[in-house]
Amino acid sequence: MPLPMRQLEAFHAVVTSGNMTKAAKSLGISQPAISRLVASLESTLGFSLFQRISGRLRVTPEARIIFDEVEKSLAHLNHISRLTENIQDKKSGHLRVACLPGFATSLLPRVLAKFLKERPGLTLTLEPRAPERIQQWISAQQFDVGLSEAFEESPAIESEAILIRTVCVAPKGHPLGDKKVVTAKDLDGVPIIHASYDHKIYLSLRQAFNKAGSEFNGVVEARQFAPACIMVAEGYGVSIVSEIDAREYEREGLVIRPFMPVIPFTINILYPAYMPRSIATLEFVEAFKQNLKPFML
Repeated sequence: MPLPMRQLEAFHAVVTSGNMTKAAKSLGISQPAISRLVASLESTLGFSLFQRISGRLRVTPEARIIFDEVEKSLAHLNHISRLTENIQDKKSGHLRVACLPGFATSLLPRVLAKFLKERPGLTLTLEPRAPERIQQWISAQQFDVGLSEAFEESPAIESEAILIRTVCVAPKGHPLGDKKVVTAKDLDGVPIIHASYDHKIYLSLRQAFNKAGSEFNGVVEARQFAPACIMVAEGYGVSIVSEIDAREYEREGLVIRPFMPVIPFTINILYPAYMPRSIATLEFVEAFKQNLKPFML
């Protein structure tokens, strides 16, 4: 039958301290109480643990046989107890985040840095990859959370979509700076650095131009918003990008204006469907969403 932990603690305390009085003090209980615990353990085991010789306790050979294992077991349980306390205090653990390359160069690193500073025992794996690889990792439970765009529906993945505003960015001193809101008509014939041809933002932008009867002058296809912002800041063309990335490069002199019609940029937060979410995962996602609020539609 399982041995009561309190009895094992009493036995360990008596052996290490050498007498009942010191053992009772170390456990914060009375001497009669520790005597009862030891006696109860002896009854359960079926043999004596101590002999009293000339007023002193002597450990029996049988007790010596089990002492090392009891000590290892108690040390292991203490380790588990400390680990549990650390997890509850959010001081330990490991968080695995897979994200699109663009996310790793914008808002996300700052969110993670602040998050980790508040949890000094927490470690992190941050892996930027293409959407297809992120989906594979999440399906295989290799990462706790994935930050992606489009993905194929799968029973192995749970998802949460967040819609982010897109804006028009132009170089410092550009005539678009005089506009409160930029439309497709305002961009008639203007050189545009745009998303990849199969991206929803590109397709929505072309639709807006067609509806407005404006010429779409695409000069650069960029799969990420960051290089588009940098090229615009250097004075080459304009672009429609997520407001998150636009604000990252605002200090480079970008002119940022709302774009109409509204074209959302979708961030999908992906989770392994059959893996419980850790406290660290839940709190990171909440922190990430809080930081996205100023940019949400």
